Amino acid sequence: MSGNNPNSCDWVIVTGAASGIGFGVVQSLLEEGHSVVALDHDDERLDQVFDSANASVACRCVDVRNADDVASAIALLPSEVGSIKGLVNCAGVYPVTPFLDITVEEWDDVLNTNLRGAFIVSQAVGRIMVAGRIKGSIVNVTSTSATFCRPGVAHYGTSKAGLTQLTRDMALELAEFGIRVNAVAPGVIGTEKVLALANARGAEEHAAKLASIPAGRIGGVAEITSLIVFLLSEQASYCTGSVLLADGGLTLGIPRY
Repeated sequence: MSGNNPNSCDWVIVTGAASGIGFGVVQSLLEEGHSVVALDHDDERLDQVFDSANASVACRCVDVRNADDVASAIALLPSEVGSIKGLVNCAGVYPVTPFLDITVEEWDDVLNTNLRGAFIVSQAVGRIMVAGRIKGSIVNVTSTSATFCRPGVAHYGTSKAGLTQLTRDMALELAEFGIRVNAVAPGVIGTEKVLALANARGAEEHAAKLASIPAGRIGGVAEITSLIVFLLSEQASYCTGSVLLADGGLTLGIPRY
């Protein structure tokens, strides 16, 4: 895989790195001069979007739902790349299915990817940070769906509500080791998947969605990645257990009558 040149600098791990917000996070971190370990289950996509000659990116094909897969990959990183100083949990799936039509298989896939996966990766990385006495930072990407209901995403909302609580629990327990844990809760963000879904469902539905957002627009990926980079930085050194909302006012209430 691309970019496995070892060096002694601090690295940030990003899951779900090959697309969406995860890909944006990697780009923002690289622009800020960080080195990044990009984790994703899509090996082909990783090779497509990342430059194999860039020594600041180390790509690993990892399924975050698989504890053994994660443990093997994470355990090797300190010797392969260097010190792991940060983690961003972006890996997630977002199927839209009415509650009465959700299968047990689909429910398990969403919860296993969005919540169990974040737990597995965070625990593996947290153990490395504690063992190495690294005062690191972990950022989870949750969602307004954790508290704000919308049709068709009962499983997704439940997974993100769990991730929000996991963020707080991790922050409480890891504070003694100097590890900060925070979250960003995006609203409607213009990722490739969201824009494709908007096009598929038509202009009328998209206009209705915009009408529910006081800001009158969907958010940009960069507006989320900038918050994540901030939470990883020393500028946020007194922030832990926080959930930063970035939704253009979506969850404030009804914007107009």
